[in-house]
Amino acid sequence: MQFKILLLCLLCASPLLGSGLDLSNPEDYLQAFLRVRGDASGKEVVYHWTGQVYSIIPGEKSMQLFDFEGYSIARSIVEEGGFKLLTREAAFFKDHRTGKILESWRNPFTGHTIPVVHIFNDPVNQDMSISKEYLPYIHQIIPSTDLGETLVFYMDIFPFYPSPLNTREHGEYVGSDMYQAGEFFQFFVDKNDLANEEMDSVPANISWNRISPWMPFMRMADRAGNLFFVCRGRKLEGGFESLPDQIRTYILDHKPEFASAPAEWSEPNETSWSYFRKLLEQNQEERGE
Repeated sequence: MQFKILLLCLLCASPLLGSGLDLSNPEDYLQAFLRVRGDASGKEVVYHWTGQVYSIIPGEKSMQLFDFEGYSIARSIVEEGGFKLLTREAAFFKDHRTGKILESWRNPFTGHTIPVVHIFNDPVNQDMSISKEYLPYIHQIIPSTDLGETLVFYMDIFPFYPSPLNTREHGEYVGSDMYQAGEFFQFFVDKNDLANEEMDSVPANISWNRISPWMPFMRMADRAGNLFFVCRGRKLEGGFESLPDQIRTYILDHKPEFASAPAEWSEPNETSWSYFRKLLEQNQEERGE
């Protein structure tokens, strides 16, 4: 009798039990993440997020500098051992009082009004093909936390690499020859949706936080401190057409290629810092320098 009660409790507590999905199996686990992060059929997937950007300066009170809104648009290429994710991402610094996308901004620390450079990263590709040697460690490569009815995939990333902008040539924009930051991703998914193997794309909510240096366009290289991005969002069922009107209109008017995901793999990936460098070089060419 006690055994039957225990078995019944286990069945009620484990939504995935009895389905064909076994998250302890590395192949199933990677396939589950594919369906959360992308779409196993290869259809485009859009994640949309909104949030705020704050200053963090030692000895000073933090200040909200911007509202922040963006999206990524991706397609999955399923391969042996995993998948590749072909992605573009765009994000916008907005007036935190009006909600409008900024073209210029009065820097409260310097008093200068400066042009705003938004984020247009193309591509931001990921190779999630895991060799047989490393597949047994997939739960460490893409960790998750079980919250009962919800599973949370998460990634804590600490980029540290030579900056595309160096202090000798770009000392007005950056204060270090190394780019150093922290990015923290979480994907919240209903375990019942994961268990439904007929769903090529599983709905998910996300959170994304980042601690980074001042954005280059802020021209704050000589000042101590960092930016703190705090965002939350979700996978949009309707893709690009489901984005807010302001974002969709801006993209179609200024960067129409960002209305779809890349068609082919390319590298290296673009970052806000490498994109800013390209804009500087383009401006220099236009001026004949």
